[in-house]
Parts: sequence; structure tokens; C-alpha cells
Amino acid sequence: MPWVLIGLGAAAFGWAAPTLRHAKTSEFGLLAMASPLFVVSIALTAGAFAISVRQHKSLAGSASIALMIAVQRLPSYFATDSPMYSWTYKHLGVVDYIQHEHVLAHGVDVYNSWPGAFAMFAWLSDLSGIPSQDLAHGFTPLFHVALVSLVFVAARAWGLDATQAQTAAFLTASLNWVAQDYYSPQATAMLLTAGILTLIGLSRTRPMSVIPMIVIFSAVTITHQLTPFWLLLVTGLLLLARQMKPWWIVPILAAIVIGYTLYNFKDVDQYTLFSLNVFDNAKSNVPTMGGAGQRTMSAAIRTLSGAMWVLTVLVLLVRLRRKQPFFALAAISLSPMLILGGQNYGGEAIFRVFLYSVVGCSIVLAPALVGLLRSNRMRFGVASAVLVLASLLSAEGYFGGWFANIAPLEQVESSKLLMAVADFPAYVTPIGPSFPQRGTWQYVEFARFDEHFDDPVLQAPNMIGKHFDTDRDYQEFSEVIGSRKAPTYLIFTEQMRFYASYYGLLPLDALPNLEARVRQDASWQLVYDDRGAIVFEHNPDRR
Repeated sequence: MPWVLIGLGAAAFGWAAPTLRHAKTSEFGLLAMASPLFVVSIALTAGAFAISVRQHKSLAGSASIALMIAVQRLPSYFATDSPMYSWTYKHLGVVDYIQHEHVLAHGVDVYNSWPGAFAMFAWLSDLSGIPSQDLAHGFTPLFHVALVSLVFVAARAWGLDATQAQTAAFLTASLNWVAQDYYSPQATAMLLTAGILTLIGLSRTRPMSVIPMIVIFSAVTITHQLTPFWLLLVTGLLLLARQMKPWWIVPILAAIVIGYTLYNFKDVDQYTLFSLNVFDNAKSNVPTMGGAGQRTMSAAIRTLSGAMWVLTVLVLLVRLRRKQPFFALAAISLSPMLILGGQNYGGEAIFRVFLYSVVGCSIVLAPALVGLLRSNRMRFGVASAVLVLASLLSAEGYFGGWFANIAPLEQVESSKLLMAVADFPAYVTPIGPSFPQRGTWQYVEFARFDEHFDDPVLQAPNMIGKHFDTDRDYQEFSEVIGSRKAPTYLIFTEQMRFYASYYGLLPLDALPNLEARVRQDASWQLVYDDRGAIVFEHNPDRR
């Protein structure tokens, strides 16, 4: 039976795949606009895994994991022409600079101060001869193959049997809605983190692989700002509970991460280290409420996240009542919530909480899920239904913002061209987010001129929510641009318009209204209108 469902799921995905690239843009995301068989393929895959566990079919379970990765992660490669997410191109720009100059632009931005992933990506591109943009485009599915493999190993290190470890790997593959699986330092750090959690699991009773743990932790430290502090928190909690050996590794890890952060502190000093305001730190970096589609996606991920954490707590309480080991598992699954007591990490702390906890929660939940799937028919049916529903909620969270987050290839090319031909010094300013900025090495020169040279106009005060249909609105916009002492290249795209509407930053008519007023303003000159991008130049000396 599991092989039948796997075959049907693969066939459904194969039939739906051509519709993904050509799906009509909608605020309700890719699941709503692609063939219904896309949703069916996800449900069938989750059902196949549930039956494979019940019937002790480990090979079918592995095939289900592989199919879930294919169904949920391959679309980012074959249904797009270029890497997802506009912020991916900031990473590509750092890699391009390293390849071009063979040095770091230390002090220019936070990326050049935490360069581990970028240096690795540059080396890998040079070694393989594959352009970094192509590596970025295919990164996501390869990342998940590596992640679920490491989760399986980590689960075994934490005492799970082979089926339970396989279940933990499947949960990680199917529940990870957080879009932190792209070409990024965070994704790289998560792979290293899974390796460290494996070594921690082996070191609970006697010292194991101390030197490799220190080496991998050092790699995490030079790669990402927040992840090593969470790992230090985990190891510290385990040390206090006498669940970690040797004790002296914690001071060494603390010296590494604190020393490196102090060395680069000027790049992160804008973040409050310990605000202790949990509710404020849990807020998203998007300050507005989006449309119906965005609210649907948000409801899906809130439901899924809350359910995962609640079920994890319940399983841990059962373990406590049965006098089974629970504290160490609680540390790796629930300790990320303590991040909210420290800072908001630029409005992204709540996303990191789920990302860091998904591996630990999967390890905690896997034995309980296996027990339910192998219990009586009623419990099996309920557990299977919950697993299918959770997979679909995760997919909605992952694909709900698909159309807001794609980066059309023609706009990527326009961005590169603009960086190459723009007069220096200048501001290269998109109206709103979702433009592939800083994609080439030239960005460093502009960033040295002004680190905010490409901040979207919407980041300026009082810009969010305007229609730009009145003289007052346009006057406030003009004051933002007019305060600059260098020329401004102002960028409009349809992608920005959709993104701003999807997240409730601007009404749909705002950018067309503003563009019309800019065209009528003699202080602006049209310099580019091609490949999905419109660029105007404003010179402060022009009258």
C-alpha cells in the first residue's frame, strides 16, 4: 500500500509540475493556483509515510522522505528562472566580491564580517566552474537532502531507533515551512548545527568528539550571528543539568563566540542585546497586516507552529511522569523560545525560534508518532490525518508567499546592469522590497559611500500605506529624495507592487500613482524602461 501511494503521489506531482511555472499570480499562493494535484501529491506522500511506518517498510519510508523533498522543494528550481527571494542577491553580491577581489570588504556590512558561508560558496563556485547564481538556484533541494540526512543521524545519536529516526527526518522535511533553506548563511549554519546536535547527543554520558565539536562550532560562529549563541545556550543548559561532558567545553565555546562578536560588534550594535520584551521580540519584521492571502498563510503557520510546540510539551510531560529522560530533549526542542527574551533579531527572531526548534521537536515527537501509527486503527487514523494536515499547513506556509518572493530573471539582469552603469556616487533606490539588490561586486563601492544607498523608499518614515494620489503624499516622498546630496536612481517593478500589496505595505494603486507623478516632475528623468523594470534618475543639481 505505501508503494501504491508513493507512485500515485509521484504521478500527481509529475502531472501538476508543468502548471507551477505558469500558475497565475495570486495573493493565495502557489497551492491555490497550480493544479489541485499538487496538493494531492503532498497529502499522498504524507499518507504513504504513515502507512510505511505502520507496516515496518523502511525502504518505503525513505522513498516517502525523498518524494516529500521533491514535491515541496524542487519547485523553487524548475518553476523559476532564477533564485527565489530578493535578499538572496545580497548574498550573491558578497560571493561575487570575494571571487572578484579575493579579499573581504570588512566593515562594509554584516555579511563581510560573518563570511563563512560566502567564502565557502565562492570557493565551491571557483572549484566547480558553476556560476554562483546557478548554485544558488539549485541550493534548496540539495540543502534539504543534507538536512534530513543529518537529522536522521542526530536522532540516532539521541537514542532513537532506526524507524523513529526516519520519522524525525520526515517531520523535519515536511514541517519546515520557514523559508530559510535558500543560498544563505542561516541555511549553512543549520547544517552545521545538525552536526553539533549529533555530537552533543553522543556526549551526554561521556566526552565524545570534543575537537570536532569545537571546530564545527567555530565554523558556525564565523557564518551566522545568532545560531552559535543558541548552541551555546543549549550546551550551557545541558552542563547545568549534568547532561553534557566535558564541562570545560562550554567556556571554550563561549570564548569563541563572544570574542568573535566583540571583534565585529560595530556591525551588530544596532540590535538590542537583551530587551527582555518577549511580546515585542516576537513581532514580525513586517509591520502591517496583509491581504486575505497573506492572512491565510499566517494562520496556517501559526496553527502549525503552535501545535508542534504544544505537542512537544505534552510528550515531554509524559516522559517526566514516566520518569524517562526529558530535560536534555527539552533543551534542544524548546530552548529556542528563550531567544525571545533577548532580542527580536531585526524582526526575524520568531522565525528563528521555529527553525531552531524543528529539529529538536522532530526528535521528541518521532517516538510518540511511531507509537500512534503502530497502535489500533483509530489512533493510526487520527495520527495519519494529523500528519497529512500538518504537511499541508507547512506547504501553505512555504508556498503562500510564492508570488511575492519570486525574482524574475529579467529583473535580476536589470539590477546587474544598473549597478554596472550607474554613476558613482549615487543612491540606487527601489520603491519597495522585492527587488534583487546588491547582486554584483560593485555594490561594495556604493555601500562604502552610504550603507543605506539602496534602502527602499518604504523604509522612510510615513511612507507605508500611502496612495500617492495627493500633492501632500507626493511632497512627503519628494522630501525623502530631496534631502540627498547625490543622484538617486528610483526603481519601479510590478513585482514590488504585488509584494507591497500582499504584505499590506501599500494599496495596489500606490505605485502606479507615484510613477505617474514622477513622470510629470521635471526633476526626474527616465533612464531605463525594459525587462520589467522602470528607472528614473533624480539629480539634486537639476532644476
